[in-house]
Amino acid sequence: MDVILLVFFLTLGIIQAHAEEVCFDDVGCFADDPCHIRGFPPRSPDTINTRFLLFTRSNRDDYQELSRHDVDGLRASNFDPKRTTKMFVHGWWANGLDPEELERKDAFLEMEDANVIVVDWQRGAAEPLYGVAHQNTRVVGREIGLLARFLNLETGMFFKDVHLIGMSLGAHAAGYAGENQPGFGRISGLDPAGPFFRDEGFEFRDNGPECRLDPTDAIFVDVIHTDANEITGLGQMLQLGHIDFYPNGGRRQAGCNRADLFSGCSHSRSWKLFTESIRSACSFTAYPCESWAQFVAGNCVDCGARGCPIMGYRADESTAVTGKFYLYTNGERPYCMAD
Repeated sequence: MDVILLVFFLTLGIIQAHAEEVCFDDVGCFADDPCHIRGFPPRSPDTINTRFLLFTRSNRDDYQELSRHDVDGLRASNFDPKRTTKMFVHGWWANGLDPEELERKDAFLEMEDANVIVVDWQRGAAEPLYGVAHQNTRVVGREIGLLARFLNLETGMFFKDVHLIGMSLGAHAAGYAGENQPGFGRISGLDPAGPFFRDEGFEFRDNGPECRLDPTDAIFVDVIHTDANEITGLGQMLQLGHIDFYPNGGRRQAGCNRADLFSGCSHSRSWKLFTESIRSACSFTAYPCESWAQFVAGNCVDCGARGCPIMGYRADESTAVTGKFYLYTNGERPYCMAD
């Protein structure tokens, strides 16, 4: 990963579009619109090869692959519509069976008798040009939505029982999934990618909710920002969910140095914080505040009417409805600071 991040800004290349729109069978059409111009067109579904790998407590270590074209395979699987369904969506140059994905899978299965579906889009994520991978998230999002619709039609699974957890580019893929298939219960965005989702050129303007993860993509959207420096950050500061968490201010994480861009330390901290929050008895309590400067100054020590949500796994248990929330964390595991 270090080498990949080292060449990050050398591979933001823009591929010139050869058509105003491309269409892929039942996945649908994608336009060369203003907020998706960089890297257009996306690769085809066959090239991206999105796979859905099911783990349950009955098959913790050996996945069962689900396909929206295979009803018999679904019926023979351990998928149970009475359980909640967790879907993980990885980021650039990662894959669904990376250690961090499996660690989070194990943590969820320890805590819940859930259907855990790892979304593997490795071929679409392993693009030398970041702009193409950025485009591919649109296709992956549509495919996630189509699989969810298939599970609903064939098993009666409720969309409200689906929780998507997306890292970096995967956070926006989850957002596109929710845009394509309304009604998902929750989306958790782990340091949603900033480049090409927050900016036009290098003016860093908001590209609009149709171009990225936003609160309309699920009933509840929570976001953890960990690497949101405007120039070198791989994430973004913009509030993207109902509840947005900014640990250590959201720009650079404790224990990460100024070579952060090349190490990915702050960016990867988001999934580490989320995974720890699943198992930990320590609560990542966050406080409502208008800015990090005010929080550091000690002006935000009261939960007030909005309440103090718990960052990560239990964020949906809070009475807080919306807002920005700040907290300190440790620079190494355990990251949670005891109350």
